[in-house]
This record gives sequence, C-alpha cells and structure tokens, in this order.
Amino acid sequence: MRSLKNLNIKKSIELNKLVYSENWFDKFDTVTIYLFFSSGFIIPFLVYFDPYRDYSKTGIEFYLLFIFSLFCAFTIYRKATEKRLTKIVSKYNAEENKLLINQYCEKKGFEKQRNSGNVIIYNSLNYLAINPIFQTSRIFILYKNEIYLTMIKENQKMNIPVLFSQISLRKDIKKLCQQS
Repeated sequence: MRSLKNLNIKKSIELNKLVYSENWFDKFDTVTIYLFFSSGFIIPFLVYFDPYRDYSKTGIEFYLLFIFSLFCAFTIYRKATEKRLTKIVSKYNAEENKLLINQYCEKKGFEKQRNSGNVIIYNSLNYLAINPIFQTSRIFILYKNEIYLTMIKENQKMNIPVLFSQISLRKDIKKLCQQS
C-alpha cells in the first residue's frame, strides 16, 4: 500500500481528490510514467508517418502500433486522474454506508487496512507484483450520505495506475447503496 501520510480528509472532499503528503519517489515515479508512456504514444505516429517509408508495404503491424498508442494515452489519462475521488450519493447515512462497504469488501476477500472514522481502506494482492507487500488499495471516504472512492496501486518498479477495475468497483458500490 502506498503511504497516505498526512491524508487531509476535509480538503480531499473539497477538491474531490486525495490530498496527502507525497514523498520524492512518488513524484519521480509520476514523471517517469508520463515520460515512458508519452514516448509510447508518440513513437507509433513517427513510425507511421516516416517520409522514407514505403507506404505500399503497410501491414497490420502499423495498426497494432496505434492500438498500443491508444493504450499509452489511456494510461497517461489514468495516472493523471488516479487520485480523483468518485462521488456516490447513497440513500443511507455514513454508518450504514460503512457497514455496507465493509460487508462488500469482506465478501470480495479484500484485506482491511484501515477502518477508522470516515476513512476505510481495503487492500488486495497485486497479481503482477512479485512481492506481496505491493497491493492495490481501495480508499473510501464517507461524508454524510456521500461516498468518495478511488483505487491506487503500488508496484515494485513503477506505480502504474489502476486501469479498469475502478469502473466495476464504482458500479458495485453505486448499486449497493441504491438498493431498497
């Protein structure tokens, strides 16, 4: 789990993003990901629009490069919005929401890391990590009948953002909090 040192809950809710003290490695990691995936986004265009290339021999590999380019662009977008909180308005109060989230996460087999006040953090094993200390964290901030959630991941080399699983988490929690 990435260190969420000095997590400011009130400011996080106001700005609609996680506000905490980042260390120098997190900032370096973000810049590294931006540089790496930006080059992955730009290189296919440079290869395809090479003025010395024989356009009669364009094969499927050039189109696969563009799919790779789209993947790189999506990764850059997800890294830029990684700390953004998704707001879900529930029909329940904060205590009932806390109970529902705890039941949901325990049912899914996530490991409870923090459950104090209005912050709930559950971790799960990051399947691509070699070491089990590198995990994906689901962070929930409860305020009145609102739930703010996000997912962040920690890896051994680069902290690649969560690409798609935050969508299913958001849908599950929204469905859970709107049930009768």
